[in-house]
Amino acid sequence: MRLKVAISFILILFISNTYSQSECFQNCRQRSINEWEKLQARGVTSTDSALSCDAKILSDLKGCAFPEVELNKFEGGTLNIKELKGNVVFVHFWFTTCATCIAEMPAISKLAEENKNKNVKFLAITFNSKKTLETFFNKRGQFGSIQTILDQKMLESSFCLLSGYPMNFVLDKNGKVLDAWIEENPDHTKQEEFYKKIKVLIDSNL
Repeated sequence: MRLKVAISFILILFISNTYSQSECFQNCRQRSINEWEKLQARGVTSTDSALSCDAKILSDLKGCAFPEVELNKFEGGTLNIKELKGNVVFVHFWFTTCATCIAEMPAISKLAEENKNKNVKFLAITFNSKKTLETFFNKRGQFGSIQTILDQKMLESSFCLLSGYPMNFVLDKNGKVLDAWIEENPDHTKQEEFYKKIKVLIDSNL
């Protein structure tokens, strides 16, 4: 009897914890819409205000468990994000015609090379088709990440994709969000701060 009670209690805790973790991402887009509607009701309609609102929502994801979604690997096969646990993980949401995404690629490649023998993984997720990626990589080369593909509707329903790309996450070894942000600078000569930010997060969590 005691064993059954103990098992039931553990199951309740597990289900409750799983729900509270995933709820961070499930409600993310709706929170963004709600906050934007509040701003509009006050007569605030600037793009900067919308971005500030989204930055706050992304900041609230710190400490949340990252969704354990199955992705299609560019090279073939699938990858479930939970397979990367045990590593600090940099997650990069991008697409092939995103200027800022392209500007960040040298920094990502540099970081991947510097951390290739450590418990660090770099994961790129896009909605572009495999054919589109092949054309892009043939022209520019890959950028030091596990390249994966997910349908755009699935991306939007699974992750906290808000007002812009690229959107970046750094996860700790338990798969929880250390930081989340949207980059806005397409100038490839001004990516040093981007590089330093990721490096500090990686180095301090190995």
